[in-house]
Amino acid sequence: MTDRKEILALYDISQVINSIPDFEELLSKVMDLVISTTRAERGFIMLRDAPGEEMSVKVARNLEQKDIEKPGEISQTTLNQVMETGEPLLTSDAKTDPRFTGSESVMLYNIRSVLCTPLKKQSEIIGLIYIDSRTTSNVFTEDDKDFLAAFANMAAISIENARLQARLRQENLILKKEIRHHYQFDNIVGKSAKFLAALSLVERVLDSSVPVLIQGESGTGKELIARAIHYNGPRREAMFLAQYCGALPETLLESELFGYKKGSFTGATANKMGLFEEADGGTFFLDEIGDISPTIQAKLLRVLQDGEMRRIGENKSIRVDVRIISATNRNLKQEVAEGRFREDLYYRLNVVTIELPPLRERRDDIPLLIHYFLENSQQAAAKKISDITREAKEAMAGYYWPGNIRELENVISYAIVMTKGSIIGVEDLPGSVLSQKPEAQPVITGKTMHQMELDYILSTLRACQGDRKRTANQLGISLRTLQYKLKELKQDGHALEK
Repeated sequence: MTDRKEILALYDISQVINSIPDFEELLSKVMDLVISTTRAERGFIMLRDAPGEEMSVKVARNLEQKDIEKPGEISQTTLNQVMETGEPLLTSDAKTDPRFTGSESVMLYNIRSVLCTPLKKQSEIIGLIYIDSRTTSNVFTEDDKDFLAAFANMAAISIENARLQARLRQENLILKKEIRHHYQFDNIVGKSAKFLAALSLVERVLDSSVPVLIQGESGTGKELIARAIHYNGPRREAMFLAQYCGALPETLLESELFGYKKGSFTGATANKMGLFEEADGGTFFLDEIGDISPTIQAKLLRVLQDGEMRRIGENKSIRVDVRIISATNRNLKQEVAEGRFREDLYYRLNVVTIELPPLRERRDDIPLLIHYFLENSQQAAAKKISDITREAKEAMAGYYWPGNIRELENVISYAIVMTKGSIIGVEDLPGSVLSQKPEAQPVITGKTMHQMELDYILSTLRACQGDRKRTANQLGISLRTLQYKLKELKQDGHALEK
């Protein structure tokens, strides 16, 4: 082979390697190119599936670019020598070469010209490339040996990358199955009438792509329901993305949602795809939708009306096919009435509304949720908990749960860590749960549920001596949610601890 032909062949092979992501297709195509370049009759690639395992033939091709029916009919002597030395081996005629004296495979399969080189990952041999001719001697030259060795260095990297991609795809499929299983309705815990009514509505919206608005207090499981809609619906194979819209500056949220063009503002050093583009074909969950600014409301309305959006700094519209699920703990109808939320956007988002009840209205579900979180949390804590005492269950059953299900999960995790034995007692529960007596008949205060929730948050903040992080942990809500609630308290004229 001439130097020019060798260079062109390596270039062609590198182009193929970089353009074929499928592992098996890559091996077959590469083998065909090697055979045609070296004039070999047959070619084989052998690989180990894992370190220490025996090699097996992954592809066996002939000059007609077809698979070989009996891939085992090759020179075992050649394979063994290359494995032992780690160096390429070339013979012009194996039948007369003294290195092959006594080789049964050479005589049995009438093998003449042979060229074999190792595939290496650093110093480790991960496979072999073997080519031969059974009809003609002197087929391969030293130039062919150099070519195949150069190719093997390049191919080993590509083969490892292709195998890694194949493993990642397989792991991704397994992960998707696990995620779908996790969000199946059988795995969503709850039997109370209000919660089952909400789930019934969820089942009815699965097969459509209409926007869904999920309303409920913080910690009631709004994102869980959004994911259940996605992973049980026709878009399950596509992307599910979630974006928290509360307490984010308008410019930051806008760039996250819609992306931007390079140079459109200081710091925009490259084009950036927005989350709506990334979610194309899938589902986009917008949490705390009631917090978005009028500017973003207008842009979101265009996505819902026309299926189009623009990146910041661009005039060109981009088509997107996204199912939008939004969530809020605000009364959006009231926000519309007070001029803080666009009425036309509200009706676009509010095609179907799912109301999630707070945990205090799901008392029947508390024992079920306790045991569910107990099972999951003790695995993470590496502790075996067999049960919870009746007194501890009663204390939790009578608690107000301002942080709802998220707070209950945190309380169970806390109790598992604190208990010294295998049974959680009332003494293992946090003080916030114990400080409240079991629920009696409701007292008429003249306050709304929202006002009572804010009062409770304020009293917890004071009990935590103004420590906001500790307060959020105690309530079982995120620090961002707490900051949003404190902002509401400040607007109502409450003096807050620093």
